Amino acid sequence: MLTDRQILWGKNEIPSRLMTIFQEEDKYMRADWARTVDELNSVPAGQEIPPELEVAQWDDDDVDTSERFGYRTTVGTALTRLRLMGFTPEASRRSMAEFRRSQLREDGRAEDVLLVRSATGEETPHQMSCEQVVATGLAAYIKGFMHYGDTDEDLDPIETACANDLDLYFEYYTEDPRFLLAALLLDQDPRNTLTLDLSDLLSAGYCNSTEDLSAQAIHELSLMTASTGPIIVITEGKFDAQVIPRALRLVCPQVAGYFKFWDLETTKAAGGTDQVVKNMRSFAAAGVMNRVIGILDNDTAGRQAEKQLASTPLPDHYAVCRLPDLDYARSYPTLGPSGASSDDVTGRACSVEFYFGRDCLLGPDGTLIPVRWKSLIDSMSDYQGELANKGYVQERIKEMLREAETSGKQLGSEWDPMRRLAKTLISLAEPKPE
Repeated sequence: MLTDRQILWGKNEIPSRLMTIFQEEDKYMRADWARTVDELNSVPAGQEIPPELEVAQWDDDDVDTSERFGYRTTVGTALTRLRLMGFTPEASRRSMAEFRRSQLREDGRAEDVLLVRSATGEETPHQMSCEQVVATGLAAYIKGFMHYGDTDEDLDPIETACANDLDLYFEYYTEDPRFLLAALLLDQDPRNTLTLDLSDLLSAGYCNSTEDLSAQAIHELSLMTASTGPIIVITEGKFDAQVIPRALRLVCPQVAGYFKFWDLETTKAAGGTDQVVKNMRSFAAAGVMNRVIGILDNDTAGRQAEKQLASTPLPDHYAVCRLPDLDYARSYPTLGPSGASSDDVTGRACSVEFYFGRDCLLGPDGTLIPVRWKSLIDSMSDYQGELANKGYVQERIKEMLREAETSGKQLGSEWDPMRRLAKTLISLAEPKPE
């Protein structure tokens, strides 16, 4: 309700989207009535209702039921919160005007003409822009209703025509009433009150008066966002964020569009395993609702970061993985203080450059580019390794991607590591079994 005018209504469910406009401190209630209703709703079905609770089953016509239970704030506060959520009244009204304009075009009608029906049913063209129709129609919509939806003030023919002209838009945007509410509240006195009356829903047992309904609404919508929004993937470096999405589009095009890789190049953000750890924790602390997956290199630093994140309580829709193990990394040429050798570099030196097939790791002389052992990571009691000529391998990978993207040839077994990574990402993105 806007002051005493019922501008939106619904039934049979807590309006989660509208609840996000309110905070728990906005809750009001007649404590005795709400407590009695809670006790009444807790009586098991089929059990006799105690006499002292029977009175709660009947409405007293002399009581303003809108004061029994709900949430209330000012128009100014509601608009501020709506803007923070992205529902700006100006944008909502522009969208409404454009929607009307597109409807008129489809019908072959002039965009700046409103047909006004007289009392006799005759339609007269009236010069009026789409923006004016929207503004007048919204004002008429509010003007035409009072408490409980009874007709309050008569509308003149132009107001009636404008309000009727918005019917399709109202129907079109019922999925999220915040768009419509933002448009309705523009130009309203910011000191006026906006009330969400939940007394009927409390009476019907859809909620309990002690529940934090605003927090529940945000949680419910966060689950919806997690299931429908893009899956954010955080990688260690710029090269990873460039080539993994391209490879994913090649090996698993049917789902590649659901994954959004964080663009380190454009954002100029720092890379590295420590940044993956920081970003995962920061996203969780900030309440990012999308599913988030962190990809770590299959090296010593990656194992260290994986261990750090395992000690952090991340949300259920967050996940971390290392790049998969590779058979050809089990015995791979290495260079260290004691000279050349052949070692298992799995979990010690496998960066993304290892995952485009063994041939990409061949140097100009046709032999495998060795891994050079660099620093000892004390907490893991192991050395961190890195390809001795990583830049050369990266250029080969870029060429491999270009050829695959343009040739249209069937992808061979060299793409198997990326196929395995795609399966891992899909598995991690799926909801955990309850």
